[in-house]
Amino acid sequence: MLPKALKPMSQVSHIAQRVAAFLQKRNAAYCESCLVERLLIASRAAMKAAIETERFSTRIGICPDCRTRKQVIACRGGAGSSKAA
Repeated sequence: MLPKALKPMSQVSHIAQRVAAFLQKRNAAYCESCLVERLLIASRAAMKAAIETERFSTRIGICPDCRTRKQVIACRGGAGSSKAA
């Protein structure tokens, strides 16, 4: 059992960390559907909560996976900004 001071990460912050790592590694912006599929995230609600944090920005762009123009998610640091639609 963990001490009270060392609480496990919440599901939202854990998913946000996974999404951020994926986006930074790929340096691209992906749509929500492709992120859910790529990262095998079981809960869309948790995914939506994670991408609503200040770590991410959303914009209209082309997802490199499905190659469709729609809302894509990127890290606020600018991942995917060079892949502008």
